[in-house]
Order: sequence, then structure tokens, then C-alpha cells
Amino acid sequence: MNILLAFKPEPDASMLAEKDWQAATLSTCGPDVSLLRNAIGADEQAAAAQLLALRGAGCEMTLTALNIGDKRALHWLRYFAALGFEQSVLLETMADLRFAPEFIARQIVDWLRHHSADVIVTGCQSSEGQNGQTAFMLAEMLARPCLTQVERFTLEPPFVVAEQRTTTGLRRCRVRLPAVIAVKQCGEVALPVSGMRQRLAAAKAEITRQNVSCDAIPNVLCQRLTRPAQRRCATIIDGATAEEKAQLLWKNYLRQRMQP
Repeated sequence: MNILLAFKPEPDASMLAEKDWQAATLSTCGPDVSLLRNAIGADEQAAAAQLLALRGAGCEMTLTALNIGDKRALHWLRYFAALGFEQSVLLETMADLRFAPEFIARQIVDWLRHHSADVIVTGCQSSEGQNGQTAFMLAEMLARPCLTQVERFTLEPPFVVAEQRTTTGLRRCRVRLPAVIAVKQCGEVALPVSGMRQRLAAAKAEITRQNVSCDAIPNVLCQRLTRPAQRRCATIIDGATAEEKAQLLWKNYLRQRMQP
């Protein structure tokens, strides 16, 4: 069974200082994230961890990791190779793809025309664009069913059994393959740690690199950037002594929250 994991490394914006965010509001370019460390999203980590767990349980599969972006993704492609992914693919482009889900989906479909995948696994949404549309567009272009908000899934060929988190609770679905699965991280899985021997072997692993035509990239123009004010609510406890302040803290705050 061939399985494709489409992931997206994103810059760690928490490393930016407050002055960088304030300076970004003076233009429409946004903060400079070119030098920030890239990390894969929690949803993609959960998806990869579940795939590796299924393989460890005896499910036969061939895993492919695919990314659309620049060469900064090479580190993560080698990381997945160290974990046991047989193929790594980088569709190279320097364009800003934060708000281009249709373009991303179309590039994946174009790649799939020459390769097969019974299951396509993605994250529900990225922390940058947060549009949550890529998996749905991909499924529509391929005429495949799409399961989103999936917390766990198992492969029972020719079916996939998925557990989806809905507003009314947990729903269990059984869908015939091929299918598209959008995983939502629920904090119950974690990626394994590869050993030094696997990392050294992955450093020499072959990565398929294919250039993406820039003509089809949509031109999304930012009109305005606003940095929301982040203030914390606080209550000042006035008292003549520390004992009096402690009594006020107990009476006005702690006592109500410690009721059985």
C-alpha cells in the first residue's frame, strides 16, 4: 500500500521579538522569517507518528514524504527518511504559499499523475495560513472522499477506519480506499526518535527535487497588517499586611474555586 504524507514546515514565529512584530505593521511585507528555524506542524507530526505506529504493528506500506517549498525543507525530508520513509520529494519554489491552498493541491495532483498513492495524509491546517482548505481541494480534484478532524486511523485494506472529533463527540467511519485523511493532533501520539545510524544513512538518502512553475502561483496581495494588543487582566490586592492580603486572596478568589 502506497501512502503519501504531505507536510509543510513553518517558521517558528515565537522566536521573533516584540519589536519585530511592531515593525511589521508599518508595511505589508510581514516580519522577516527567512532566518527562523522551521518546524513541522503538530498535525503533521501526529499523522507521521500514526503511520509509523501502523507499520510497527505489521501493516505493510510504502511511505512517501512530500513538501512544496524551498530547500529549508530538506532537513525534514531527511528526518522522515531516518524514521523509515522510503521516498522523499521536494517540489521547489520560492513563492509565498501561505494563502494558496488551491495551488498546493494542484501541484500534489500533478505529481500523483506519475505516481500512485492509496492514501494521502495531511494536517488539518497550518499555523500560518490556517485556511484548512488544502485537503478538501485535493480530494475534490482527485474525486476521493475526504476525512477531516481525524484523531486516529487504522488501515484495513481495502478500507480505512478513522475516528473523527465532531461537535457532538467522537465519530467512527469506515471508508473504502483511496481516500484523503486530514489529521488533527490530539496529544496522544509522538514521533519516535531516530538513532545516529539512521540519521547518518538519511544524510545520504536520495531526495527527488522538482521545480514548480512560478507562472501558476497566485499573486496574493496583503492590504494591511495589524498587531493585536495582548494584555492580561489583573486584580491588585490591597492590604496593610501580608496576612490581610492572604485573607483577601482566599476570600475573593481561592475559596470559590476550591468548592467540592
